[in-house]
Amino acid sequence: MSNVTALYHIVFCTKAREMVLPPDHLEDLYRFIWRKIEDTGCKLLRIGGIQNHVHLLVDLHQTVSLAKLVQDIKGHSSGWMKSDIRFRYFTGWAKEYFASTVSPEHKYAVIEYIKNQKTHHNQVAFDEELTELYHRADQQLTSYDMR
Repeated sequence: MSNVTALYHIVFCTKAREMVLPPDHLEDLYRFIWRKIEDTGCKLLRIGGIQNHVHLLVDLHQTVSLAKLVQDIKGHSSGWMKSDIRFRYFTGWAKEYFASTVSPEHKYAVIEYIKNQKTHHNQVAFDEELTELYHRADQQLTSYDMR
């Protein structure tokens, strides 16, 4: 029997980072995404965000690729939101996304970070947050990322 832990912190945003995800309906979006993740055999450990982006902490099933999981989440949720009047200003997700592995000993810190997104963004702009995420993951942020 294979035992795999593959924790990923995933972030994706709306096209042009527009603030179009209504705060009153974010929980419905999160539930929708959670069901899609569960359908793949992966485990959602935490979801959160604000009106222009979503953070996920996912334990990826050993048979699922990260790219396929993100493609499925973004594709299915985009179609659902475009057909739901509550998300009338949503035009789609940005093409790119951010993902970084998370060591098991840092899992709870990432969960708390995602849980506190509303408070966090009262003090830190998304561009600043994204720059820090890329820096911590030792990745280069380009002007095309997350647009």
